[in-house]
Amino acid sequence: MMKNMMKRLCGKGLCPIIVWLMLATLIFSIFLRVNPKPGVLNIENNPTKYHVHEATQNVSAKRLPQVIVVGVKKCGTGALRSFLRAHPSIHFPHRMEVHYFDWYYDEGLQWYIDQMPCTTPEQITVEKTPMYFVEPDIPKKIYEDISPDTKIMMIVCDPVVRAISDYVHVSEQSGSGRHGKRYFELERQKYTSNCNDSIDVNQQHSKQDTMTFVPSNDVQRLKRNRREFVSPSRSNNVRRLLQDDDSSTDSFMSAVLDANGNIDTSSAFINFGLYAKHLQHWLNYFPRNQILLVDGGNLKDNPSQELQKVEKFLDLQPFFTEEAFYFNETKGFYCLSKPFHPCLSRKKGRPHPEIRKDIIDKLRVFYKASDENLKTMFNRSFSWM
Repeated sequence: MMKNMMKRLCGKGLCPIIVWLMLATLIFSIFLRVNPKPGVLNIENNPTKYHVHEATQNVSAKRLPQVIVVGVKKCGTGALRSFLRAHPSIHFPHRMEVHYFDWYYDEGLQWYIDQMPCTTPEQITVEKTPMYFVEPDIPKKIYEDISPDTKIMMIVCDPVVRAISDYVHVSEQSGSGRHGKRYFELERQKYTSNCNDSIDVNQQHSKQDTMTFVPSNDVQRLKRNRREFVSPSRSNNVRRLLQDDDSSTDSFMSAVLDANGNIDTSSAFINFGLYAKHLQHWLNYFPRNQILLVDGGNLKDNPSQELQKVEKFLDLQPFFTEEAFYFNETKGFYCLSKPFHPCLSRKKGRPHPEIRKDIIDKLRVFYKASDENLKTMFNRSFSWM
């Protein structure tokens, strides 16, 4: 029947038109196979830099983050993430920390995108890896591989308290096996998913997400490789801490003081608190108006105030109010009221050992110059100053 119809049409001189239509249909089908759906990055056809094709309003896709929380370790990055996840326009990867720019850079940008949540164009994707803060080559990678317009967030806190908190964290985690790249490799397979146009991106706030636990320190890697875990610092202090059988106070002192009793500037615990030094690497690539410093002390005491600054920085509609929080007497810190999100786990707010006053005073004198530089760089003071 089709053959007879073709003969009749060709008899009327329509054969060339039919051939052209068939050819056009073939070319169009090839075009659809080669080009991705709107909103999906085609790495082969689009070199690293400029994330995603412009997407239609209802398309959900995995996208490069517009915002990266780069630190600072043990200043409240977990609390900041937990609070921000309640905002309907902000979405994080399922894993707590992705570590692309320090551990998995060789995997390539498509791997990084695969770790991201499914979002629509009007929503904001935020990645958090506190170890980025002290790596001097990472600002350049983010600038070149993601975008010069990427917004950088970091939460800073009293560097003396931060050093003690880091010490407690490393001490507790050193025997748990829940840290380092190997543990991350075991976890990474649990949270792989694909996006489709009908997905409800609000499902990101799921029980599965709250159960993810990938701590950020590298103690196990330190013990396996017999080298220090923070670059560019190279020190034996963490090794001494892990092997020391003395009291917690003596162990802390050995971790932050050298043999002469002076502050060991190569100690990882000390290095992270030199905020002005590390911030200079970020300011070499990103202007101040693209960098937000969240005050960790104020986030703990007045979370709505700090989160409102984040909303303003990200050009978001107001969401966080004082009424959204309550003080949990048992845990000793503020939590989001229901139904937003569960309170932080009991692992947060660990008790600190009592450190001798002369050691605390020595640390405060050491950090004073760095704190003053930070104050000058951003023309503002912070809660511990």
